[in-house]
Amino acid sequence: MVRREDYYTFNEYMKNNKLTPSEEDYIEMIYRLTMENYKVQVKDISQKLNIKPPSVTKMIKKLNDKEMLNYKKYEDIELTPLGLKVGERLLNRHNTIKEFLTILGIEDSIHEETETMEHTINVETLIKIEELINFFYENEDILSKLKSYQDKNKR
Repeated sequence: MVRREDYYTFNEYMKNNKLTPSEEDYIEMIYRLTMENYKVQVKDISQKLNIKPPSVTKMIKKLNDKEMLNYKKYEDIELTPLGLKVGERLLNRHNTIKEFLTILGIEDSIHEETETMEHTINVETLIKIEELINFFYENEDILSKLKSYQDKNKR
């Protein structure tokens, strides 16, 4: 997990550059593709997010104007240093929430729940969730008891 102060860094970066949930999804996906050593193009984002290429191009232009990425027609899309930092934070937020829901035993709707929660959660709550996750992993006996309790009470 990421250190707490990283979340505050994210807020500092975003104070004057608010992103919509949709913009966050794009940056997170571009970051994911970038981390896979992928040359990111409009068609890749279109396929991953199930969005038509013209809509992707429109959003990419918006994110270019917000200095989150560099975009030139027919070239690869590259996140700026700010876009990389934001993408990292967004992916960490996503993974933290998904891990928390996994510990809770959410299975069928985990992707939908993660996507919904990640755009509405505040930093303090995210930090406390991260602390709880770390607590469980540092106290395997308690995590084991939770899992046993969940198994016993499955409906």
